[in-house]
Amino acid sequence: MSIFNTNKLSSISKRYITNHHLKPFLDSLNQDIFTITEAGKSVEKKSIYRLDFGKGSFKILLWSQMHGNEATTTKAVLDLLNEINLGKHADWLSFFSFTFIPILNPDGAEVYTRVNANNVDLNRDSKELTQPESQLLRAIFEEVQPDLALNMHDQRTIFSAGSQNNPATISFLAPSFNVEREINSVRSFAMQLISKMTNELEKSIPSKIGRFDDSFNINCIGDMFTYLNVPTILFEAGHFPNDYEREVTRDVVFVSLNTLLNSIISKDYENFTIEDYLKTPENEKNFVDVILENFSTNDEELKKYDKIPLQMKETLNNHQISFIPFLDFESAPNFKYGHRTLNLNRLEIDQETDFLKLLEKFA
Repeated sequence: MSIFNTNKLSSISKRYITNHHLKPFLDSLNQDIFTITEAGKSVEKKSIYRLDFGKGSFKILLWSQMHGNEATTTKAVLDLLNEINLGKHADWLSFFSFTFIPILNPDGAEVYTRVNANNVDLNRDSKELTQPESQLLRAIFEEVQPDLALNMHDQRTIFSAGSQNNPATISFLAPSFNVEREINSVRSFAMQLISKMTNELEKSIPSKIGRFDDSFNINCIGDMFTYLNVPTILFEAGHFPNDYEREVTRDVVFVSLNTLLNSIISKDYENFTIEDYLKTPENEKNFVDVILENFSTNDEELKKYDKIPLQMKETLNNHQISFIPFLDFESAPNFKYGHRTLNLNRLEIDQETDFLKLLEKFA
């Protein structure tokens, strides 16, 4: 399914994206449009690339794969770059100046983990700045002095958009700048932009857009940048039914970014209010990947339940991501829905069951 994009970058797909996948595309870009530099090095001395493009006065800083295993937004931004490289969006290049860090955490990307090579979550390091990747992002932030920061992430399949049976295919947040979660002009601008994107996305993925929790944590980069008086938007790319490779969600992020940029130029975000933003339902942890029901068991622990939750663990094997099901009562302990529900017809299971073979049997 492609919601919008007719110029999707075919050379980059699925969930596993590293510098190895990125560099050939960067090398193919028009150097009259894009300035590509090595901005710095990771803990393991891998290159962290930076792209600068556009000559406008409105400055946008965006970065993705701060968590190495969250590549959906990377794909979507590269799709935008592909269109620009093909000669589209001249109005963007004259209105905006962009600085983009495609893979902030190349070490984590290589081994498909959230954390960096020092086992630090970079999105909890915005105050102490203990890691070279965190220090690099802050230095670029201070150099660019952006008018808008876009913090690009993926979120887990456990999230619903509100309490109903709708996965949060994408969620947004205008981060707080203080514990009281007050709203000032910086946050309200981000809220209006998010409301415009949400309004557009409702046409293609109705009721699958969520609002991320805005509890304040100065260690989180979005909260820090908002605290430093820069409007910031958190993108959380989530699950669309049967889209574990997140290629549909990739299109959703692509549409969101198109809408965002065009609305800044046209100023039609001004038609939306803080109240519009607050109408978007908050994320809730209501989903598991698979619900098993109508089973039998001699396992004393499993006898307590009439439904069994499985989650799909993303496992890197030979440069490919496999999705391996495992019992998980903790990720969404009060789950209501499953992305799949399997009636086992009284088949006997226990905690040692090979759930992958079970899913294959009932596919």
